[in-house]
Amino acid sequence: MKTARPQNSEASAHDKRDFITHDSLKARLQAGEIVTATDYDESIRPQFWTTIAIVQDDMPAVKSSWWTTDERHIDGLRIRQRVFAIRPRQKGVIDATLAALIVFAVVGIVLLAGGAL
Repeated sequence: MKTARPQNSEASAHDKRDFITHDSLKARLQAGEIVTATDYDESIRPQFWTTIAIVQDDMPAVKSSWWTTDERHIDGLRIRQRVFAIRPRQKGVIDATLAALIVFAVVGIVLLAGGAL
């Protein structure tokens, strides 16, 4: 009789990546993945932090945020994990060049119409 494989929420050692390059990390981010240090084996996590810093310099849209992975209200303990993903400009934020262009166009229209501001 076959026994069922235990269902763990953690990835097995086989699932964890054992190497990291700038290109592989960029490819994962460009594919829309959310990248964390725990995706990689513990022995190469210092290399992950070096690589993610270089990738953030190359790709300014790569931003970090924090996820709460565990929370215990009785102890007041919260375990958080730093995650990285490509985040485009935030909604509601206008580009400075676009704002200047709009103001310039409005002022030009008002002046051509003969009105004063």
